[in-house]
This record gives sequence, structure tokens and C-alpha cells, in this order.
Amino acid sequence: MKRIVIVNDGLGPNKGDQAILISMLDNLRNAIPDSQIMVFPNSKMCRLGQYLEFWRALKKADLFIFGGGQEIEDHASVAFLVSGLLKIALAKILSRPILCYAIGIGPVVTALGRLLTRLVLNQVALITVRDDDSREHLRQLGITKPPCFVTADPTFILTAYHDQQAQKIFVSEGLAKTNGPRIIITPRRWFHYRHYLLPMSFRAKFCPMRGQKEYANLKKTIAQAADHLVTMHKAQVIFVPMSSSGSRVDPSNDDDQVSKEIISLMKYRENVFLLRGDYSPKELGAFFRQMDLVIGMRMHSLVLASTMNVPVIGIALSPKFNSFFKLIGQSEYLMTLNNVNYSNLLEKIETALSKEESIRKGLKVTKNTLQKLALYDVKYVQAMLRNRS
Repeated sequence: MKRIVIVNDGLGPNKGDQAILISMLDNLRNAIPDSQIMVFPNSKMCRLGQYLEFWRALKKADLFIFGGGQEIEDHASVAFLVSGLLKIALAKILSRPILCYAIGIGPVVTALGRLLTRLVLNQVALITVRDDDSREHLRQLGITKPPCFVTADPTFILTAYHDQQAQKIFVSEGLAKTNGPRIIITPRRWFHYRHYLLPMSFRAKFCPMRGQKEYANLKKTIAQAADHLVTMHKAQVIFVPMSSSGSRVDPSNDDDQVSKEIISLMKYRENVFLLRGDYSPKELGAFFRQMDLVIGMRMHSLVLASTMNVPVIGIALSPKFNSFFKLIGQSEYLMTLNNVNYSNLLEKIETALSKEESIRKGLKVTKNTLQKLALYDVKYVQAMLRNRS
């Protein structure tokens, strides 16, 4: 029996992280049926007991996997970067084979972050990244010792449920039949990132946050665009929280609260819904497949939609959006936070709706290529375990 230890944030509330982990586990267990896989969180592993359990699992492991989809960056905080690198370093101390699995790299801009990343990642056995930009970031950081291959985000090989499951969601959420397009919006709370030492969740609770005026304008813009869709296209607009906080105070994961804030700014709400159920990524995949367009601030809502051949419009919070949209050949439908306004968002919506069929065809071709690349990660795991025998 092969023992594999994975560090991945798919154990948390974020549906995008969950989609990555579920896809990984499905494909690894299918390819290596005699494996025993243990998964530990990255950003939420903070108690000493968790680290002791992690250490004990590593001592028995035949392979340590960091990822997939995990990011090496200090965009949110240096603490986030150090947390991930520490787990890789612990595996190295125990002389475990280390695979960084379809990770995203960058931006790493602080001197401390660049130094630690170079020291730690040069010690791993193999790195696969999810796009060419990540490989270029590795080169710029001076990470040249381990072999590096470009594969793809594991979400591209997620097996979504059949359409019948989507119909169950429509019924349970009270989503009536409609003659207009069905459009999903996946918002999230946004702050100006400044490469702080402390995590954003800590700063949001105890420190004044930057960018509140800009964020208020962004919410107003999205509300106006949703009003246009309802009035001019008779669209059914569905806000989908990719990470919900419920009654908790969690500013980086309260998409449900942000959705309510945007809906409250709308003038026309008769065909507007907030998805309230807690659905798995496979269920969401089936649901997204029924849509005509997805407008997202959560990157993996866009990955999931494109995997279902659904046109996407992105509002980029970080450079990873640029890499993804370039990868799927849809860069014209991406906006940065600095250039989002009502007129250009409306222009992209109208263009995407008018070209829906051609966009779907292009996404289907791209998806087939990316699925083949994503499966290479499983083959690399198999090869590393064979070498361990």
C-alpha cells in the first residue's frame, strides 16, 4: 500500500478549493487503488496538534504532495506564503519525495518571500504548474534545480453530476422556468492587497481596510449590470456564493453576505436569486452547465464554468486571472479591478451573449487539451511512487 500525504485547502469552505481536491482524489484513487491518502489543510493548519499529526503522517509517507492548485505567493500576506513553505520544508527534513502538484506561482515580491521560496522549492523533487506564467515566475525566482512541467488545473478533470441533479437544485431553490438567459454572478469581498505580513482575515477584524470607496463603486456597478440583464434580457440572475460565512465574521469568505449587499442595491429583483443550499462542486458543475453566462470574481467559478463550456466574464483580483483567461483563449472577457465600470462591463456582457455559441465551441476545444494536460499530474505521481518502490 502506498501512503500519500497531501496539503490542500479543499477541506475548507471554498468551493473552488474543494473542486480541486475532489478531482485530485477521484483521479488518484482511480489510478492508484492501493493508495492510502491523508489530506491536511494549508492556511487553516495552525494548532500544534495538527502539526504533530501532520509530522507523524509524513514519517510514514511514500510521497508528499503540495497542491494541487495551491498558490505560492505573498499577494495576500507573507504569513500565507511561509505557512505553505514550512510544510514543504518539514517533508524535506524527513527526506520524503516532494511533488508540487499543478500549483500557481506568483506574485512573490517581498525580499523575504523570494528568498524563502527559492531556498525551499529548489529542494523538491518535481514541480508541475498550471500555466506558462507560473513557470516563468519560477525561473525569475531562481528555482532551477527540480524539473518543472506545465500541466493544468485539476478542476478541468472534475466529473460533474448529470443534468438531473441540476434540476433538483432548480426545484429546491425555487428557480422557475424562464424564457430568458440564465446568468450566474459569483462575487466576493475585495480589499486592496499590499503584501502585509499578517493575513487579510486578521487585518479585516482589527485594522481599517483600504479601498472601501472603490469596493462600494464595484458593488454598485455589478448591481446596475444585473438590473440591465433583468430588464433588457429578461434574464434570470443567480448569485452563487463560492465561499459562505453564514453568521460568522470572515471577510475573505463571506460571498453570501456580499451577494445580499449587491442585491439590495438593485432596482429590479423579481427574477433575481441567491443560491442558499450547500452544494458540492460536482453538483455545482451540473448547475453551471445549465447557464448561458457566468460573471465572476472567484476564479474557480470561472474555471468550473469554462469546464462546462459556459462563457465567462472575469473581474480580476490577482494576476492568476490573466494567466487563466489567456489559457482558455478568452482574454477579451477579463477586466481588472481598476478598469471595471458599467459601460465596459455591459459591453462584455452583450458581446458574450451575442457570441455564446462560438465561445462554447472554442471552450470545448480548449477544455479537451487542458484535460489531457491535467491527467499528466496523475502519471507523475505514479512514476514517483514506482521510483520509491
